Amino acid sequence: MESNRESKKDNSEPDSRRSTKKAMINPQDVPQPLEEPVKKKPESNTYMNEIQAEIESRQQLKVLETVEGEEVDMTPNYIMDSSYIDQFLHFNIFLQHELVNLPLMHTRFSHSRSRTRSSMRGGIGGNKQSIDELINGIMYETIVFDPTIHEKIEEEHVPTPFKRSFVKVTLRKSEFIELWSQVGTTVPKGTPQGDHVESDNRHYEYLTVGKGKVRRRSDNDAQTDILLTSTRAVNTIFVDYATVGSYVSNFEMYDTLEGTNKKKAHASRISTGSQTMDFDSGEGVVMADDEARDREQAKAAQAKLFSSPAFRNAILYVGRTLSSNLYKNGMQRFRNFKEVDRSSTDVQYKYSMNILFRLVPVPSKDERKGVSDISFCHSNSDILVVSYGLYSFSSNHVPASGDVYVWSIKNPGEPERAYYYNIPVTAVCFSPFLPSLIAIGLYDGTVEVRDVADMSNVPIAVSQRSSSPGCSPVVAIRWLKQIDDDDNNEIDPFLSLSQDGTVTRFRIVSSPFLLGFTQMTLERVEGQPEGIHVPLSPQLQVQSNRHPQGLYITTHPVHKDIYYILTDEGCIHKCSINYQHQYLEVLKCHDGGVNVMEFSPWSPKVFLTCGNDWYVRIWIDGITRPLIELFDDFQPLHWVNWSPTHSTIIVALNREAASLWDIRRNILKPMGKHELDSSYNTSARFSNSGTTLVVGNERGNVLFYGIDDMPFAPHFQYDEMEKAIYRAIGNDQELFIELKSIGFFGYPNKKCKKPY
Repeated sequence: MESNRESKKDNSEPDSRRSTKKAMINPQDVPQPLEEPVKKKPESNTYMNEIQAEIESRQQLKVLETVEGEEVDMTPNYIMDSSYIDQFLHFNIFLQHELVNLPLMHTRFSHSRSRTRSSMRGGIGGNKQSIDELINGIMYETIVFDPTIHEKIEEEHVPTPFKRSFVKVTLRKSEFIELWSQVGTTVPKGTPQGDHVESDNRHYEYLTVGKGKVRRRSDNDAQTDILLTSTRAVNTIFVDYATVGSYVSNFEMYDTLEGTNKKKAHASRISTGSQTMDFDSGEGVVMADDEARDREQAKAAQAKLFSSPAFRNAILYVGRTLSSNLYKNGMQRFRNFKEVDRSSTDVQYKYSMNILFRLVPVPSKDERKGVSDISFCHSNSDILVVSYGLYSFSSNHVPASGDVYVWSIKNPGEPERAYYYNIPVTAVCFSPFLPSLIAIGLYDGTVEVRDVADMSNVPIAVSQRSSSPGCSPVVAIRWLKQIDDDDNNEIDPFLSLSQDGTVTRFRIVSSPFLLGFTQMTLERVEGQPEGIHVPLSPQLQVQSNRHPQGLYITTHPVHKDIYYILTDEGCIHKCSINYQHQYLEVLKCHDGGVNVMEFSPWSPKVFLTCGNDWYVRIWIDGITRPLIELFDDFQPLHWVNWSPTHSTIIVALNREAASLWDIRRNILKPMGKHELDSSYNTSARFSNSGTTLVVGNERGNVLFYGIDDMPFAPHFQYDEMEKAIYRAIGNDQELFIELKSIGFFGYPNKKCKKPY
């Protein structure tokens, strides 16, 4: 029984394994190659049968395609694989034969290596050959196919692919097909046509907004890729029709007929020289007196018509309509209709200035007057007041008259209000507390207040010589907020600065005259004040006038009782309305006159100044040294101010150009410099939005410039300004320590507050 089991086990193993065992037992004996062919396994026959069945099932399928009206057989040709099958069987038999004889041949060449590996994997009964040796032996053998079979494969027919013919497509314009057309009609209500229209309207509402809209819908696309839209300008105004009753009395009909008869009788006259003949009466009538009488009546009617408030309002409305057609693009840019998208990839920081439009006044008395001052209304950004008169007091020619025009952006062609004076106007200012009031300063020292909402040309109050005896020109006006609210009916006062250094405080009372008294009289500074160091002249000089010249006045943004006076000595005098004829502090800012001082909208302590020494300096309250000095051109600076939209951008104006500084990017050179107009610039103001700069010149023109291609405003404006200031200080350790000792110098919660 045991022998039978062994024989069965030996028969189940492959022949190659049996032959390998015999060779390993006695390497000297080399067995003869097998004469019997290797029999195929049953599994291989099963696979071949399945493959053959699959091939036969696929041969029954055909692929047909219609080409030019004919069916073409596109079925791939069957590749006969009998040659490949014979080649594979021949190679398989050859490989099995080589595997039987390979171990014996391989042991002759690598007997020592096989012995070493067999000792490591040793077993009882002899050495065994590793699988690496078998693989290496197979790789050393060269597999050669039958050349006759290879030639047969090359001679197999390769089918050529089917190629379609050229297809020509012709597009022709189709006929116009009207899918739906409905013409709007108006019919009387109560008639059969009206009932039909109402029924149609009810059905339309049922299908669009009623229950009928819940139905199956489908979206259809047209072949056009351009969407045609209509603007609002092409839409007409809806005309509302109504049936109303009118009553005409006998008296009205009689007056109408009498007026018609008079016109007919007047037209029937025939002129004969200086006389006319009436055909009805036959009497001569002298026309000279009648024509003179008609002219006088026409002039009286014209004057009455022009003085009518309704007629003037009608003219203004018509002018606004016409101006909207001429200045459409400038008006849209002034109101920021087209804002730049933050995600745009085409944004460039060029700091450019583009002119929107200009305000050209009609000169009175045929004189050219320069723009002396500009002020925007605080409640309505479309309204501004411009004063025309004298800007430079050293001018050789002084105009004999002055004007004040109230302009509206809705009508850049003509002013809304016009006030004329027999002397030049030097200063004007809108009230931030009562937006309709404006204070006007004249060349002879007179100050008056007007209400622009009043159609009459009568001022509310005018100063008088008994309360304001000064006769020097008024250079600046600034309104004050009342500190005590005991009397709510009182109007807020304002300060007036004269050229002789006198500050007058005016109040509006129940009187046609302003109540004014002297608040401060400036005195020249002796010695060396705090601020920049300016060497004194070695020669002793005695000034002929002991009072300096006042140039500008401003108020503190937080403390309502503090105001600052700028003089031609280059000093800033800090004063309080609670202390008359006494300074709180004097600061030397420029070597020459200091023209403008403005606080930052993001800090009540940081302010800047510009003067005739060509410098723009940035200061902080509490430090007597300038934090930053900006210098670009060898010209005096007339005006400078912070940008209301960017905390680090400053705009400076001289006689010829405007410079845009960005202290966050560069403090040595302005980011943009633009020459504005051929005439010399005098004054400038920012619009309430901060994106438009309004510049006046000596010709009397007021130019609106849109500030474009600017960097996007940072989210944390105060933080950017603080970083820029600390970065600009650089290596000045003493100034850095002083600024650090001040600490936070912004508004609470880092808010923005526009100074008055």
